[in-house]
Amino acid sequence: MGIFKSNHSGSRPAGGKTIIAAGCKLKGEVRDLDGALHIDGEIDGILETEHEISIGDQGMVSGLVRAKNIVVSGVLEGKVVCESVDILATGKLMGEVVCGEMMIEAGGKFIGESRELTEGGMIVSFPETEQKSLYEPASEVLEAQAMVADKKQQNPKQDTQSQQTAKAEPNKAKNTQPKAEPS
Repeated sequence: MGIFKSNHSGSRPAGGKTIIAAGCKLKGEVRDLDGALHIDGEIDGILETEHEISIGDQGMVSGLVRAKNIVVSGVLEGKVVCESVDILATGKLMGEVVCGEMMIEAGGKFIGESRELTEGGMIVSFPETEQKSLYEPASEVLEAQAMVADKKQQNPKQDTQSQQTAKAEPNKAKNTQPKAEPS
């Protein structure tokens, strides 16, 4: 016979808090958590949960974030959808926010665009185009990189000549200065 007697089956309700400790770095997707998520480390990717996400003073999150409530003490950069977001005194949120309520403590920073979450307007999942843009450079960036590469290939001699001209011009300028005439 045991010392402790209980009529309960011993099962606990699901939903403990998940903690990403300082020094941990994750890249990818975190979805369908059974409880709250606290981040003191770094996450780059997609976070989707029906529970609260809190970002500690040392925490950094970049990407797409969807949660019931979000509390920011660290840094959050990206697109955010939630019922409420609280930016605490040490927190910084940069990006696009769709929420029902936003609270910013004195010292907290919000840089970006916010829209009010309409009744029944919770975004269920992020479009695939948004997910791709998180991991791939925007088409404008790729086009600009291609243009720069093409110009370098077309004019390699011109780049060398302009560098030589730039080096020669200071010497030329020194030689063309008027000399003082003896009186």
